[in-house]
Amino acid sequence: MTNGAAPFPPIGHAEKVGVELLDFDQNNPRFTPDKRPSDSGDSAVISMLAASADLSELIQSISTSGYINIEPLIVIERSGRLAVLEGNRRLAAIKALRDPSLAREARISTPTLTGDVRSSLEKILVYRVATEDEARDLIGFKHINGPQSWDAFAKARFAARWLDDEHKKRDAGKTYLTLQQIAGRMGDQHMTIHRMVAAKYVLDQAESEGIYDIEDRKKKSFSFSHLYTGLAYEEFTNYLGMARPNRNDDPDRDPVPAAKAAELRNLLIWLYGSKTRDLEPAVRSQNPDLGRLREVLASSAATAILAQRNNLDEAIITATPVDVRFERHLITANAELQHAVTALEGFDAATQPELQKIAESALKRAHIIKMTVDAAVASIKE
Repeated sequence: MTNGAAPFPPIGHAEKVGVELLDFDQNNPRFTPDKRPSDSGDSAVISMLAASADLSELIQSISTSGYINIEPLIVIERSGRLAVLEGNRRLAAIKALRDPSLAREARISTPTLTGDVRSSLEKILVYRVATEDEARDLIGFKHINGPQSWDAFAKARFAARWLDDEHKKRDAGKTYLTLQQIAGRMGDQHMTIHRMVAAKYVLDQAESEGIYDIEDRKKKSFSFSHLYTGLAYEEFTNYLGMARPNRNDDPDRDPVPAAKAAELRNLLIWLYGSKTRDLEPAVRSQNPDLGRLREVLASSAATAILAQRNNLDEAIITATPVDVRFERHLITANAELQHAVTALEGFDAATQPELQKIAESALKRAHIIKMTVDAAVASIKE
């Protein structure tokens, strides 16, 4: 195959090719909802990778020593060009160094290159594959648990795309891999990939059925771990009417029953908010809010309050039994009073006279609690 300028390497071989033949992979798993280029142009891709993948150190290294052709980029032919399946970060650094205008648009500072360094950027070693299947083992292991690990959603996209292709083989009566086998090839010994793919399928279902679009999230950042961690708890899966995950089985492509569409919308809004409805996410941080949401989902009354008010603090009050709330508040109050005792020398009567009234109020409340507790204990003894 040629593109009119130079022959492509044969499939299964590594050869050097001109950088002008190389394109970024527009299906790159790195392009997650909060790390997606504004368009498909080189400038947008380089800008995104500069912001999310720290090109500065790589650019500095290449500009000092030149590009060293040790590890080939993995490429595939698409429409008479070579798309880089593995090595997009390196390609971004090379293109930025070769074209100062791209570097400026990405707000990357590049030094003046020597002749030797510039010549090292002309032809790059690539290894050509016929299908993405041929590259997956290497790419998956490197970016799941290897030295250049992707974020969680990128890992989920990669594994889900791989599993979808394996299911096509299954449906055609061919030999195929299960997700458990895919996870093993990617070096995942704890089946975290299974949870990630299951959560990715939930998001896919919400989007395809018009239930929720992750682009409608309130915050720019996208905390995918909120969802795949939450779905490990039965309170979450029960709320959605989902079967409990079984890592020996591939996750369902549409795991949430149609009758639970409203619940799926609620859950995703609680996790990520909604720009169109001007709703902030109820889960502000995974710790402790995800655990608090779990408590709320265990109570139908608390869940109803959360659905009405979108306020986790209000819902958790209903979700927590009154005896548990009393115990927590009393223990916390006692601990705070102990802190106050250790800081008594900091009281200044001249500048803080209002603290006397606060101390009196605290004493009255303590007396009420003490009398109530004493009476309850005495009634039991009688």
